[in-house]
Amino acid sequence: MIVEASKVKLTNKAIIIIIICLTVIVGIFLYLNSRVERLDEGEIRIKAGNNLMGIVTLEDVKQLPAVKKKLAINSTLGITKHEFTCTPLSEVFNKIDPAIINEYKKIITIGVDNYTSAVKMDEVLEKNNVYLVYEDNGKPLKSKTGKEGTMRVVILNDIFGQRFTNFLVEMQLE
Repeated sequence: MIVEASKVKLTNKAIIIIIICLTVIVGIFLYLNSRVERLDEGEIRIKAGNNLMGIVTLEDVKQLPAVKKKLAINSTLGITKHEFTCTPLSEVFNKIDPAIINEYKKIITIGVDNYTSAVKMDEVLEKNNVYLVYEDNGKPLKSKTGKEGTMRVVILNDIFGQRFTNFLVEMQLE
C-alpha cells in the first residue's frame, strides 16, 4: 500500500510539472505572436517584397469609381446571388502608383485569416474581371469578427470563386 501511494504522488508531481511547462510554452508563443505586425480589416497594405508601397483604406476605395456587379457564386453553400459594389483592382493600384500595373506580374492576396490566393496582373488588366468589393446587396461586407467594414477580391472569370479572398488585409506584388 505504501509503494502504491508513492507512485501516485510521483504521477501527480509529473502532471503538475507538465502543466507548468505547457503554460510557459503557451506564454512564449503568445509573446512571439504579439510581436508580429497586426493586420486590420478595413485597410489593405500593398507591398513589394519588404517595401510598403502604400496603405489603402476602405474610405479611400469608396472614393474611387464604383460599379455594381451581379454575380452568382457556386460554393459549398450552393449557389448564392450577390450584387457587389466594387472598384476595379487596377484603379486601386493606380491610386498608389500607376507604374505598378506595368512593373509587376502577379499579386498575392492575403486575408486576415491567412487565406492566400494569386492573381496575375494580366487578369487585373482584363476589362470587367478583377474587383475590390466593399458592399454586397447594398450592405457593407462583414469582417471576420462580424463588424462592418472589410473588403474582398472577386475575379469574375473565376466562376467557382476559389481565388476570391475575403477579409482582405494585404496584397504582395511580385
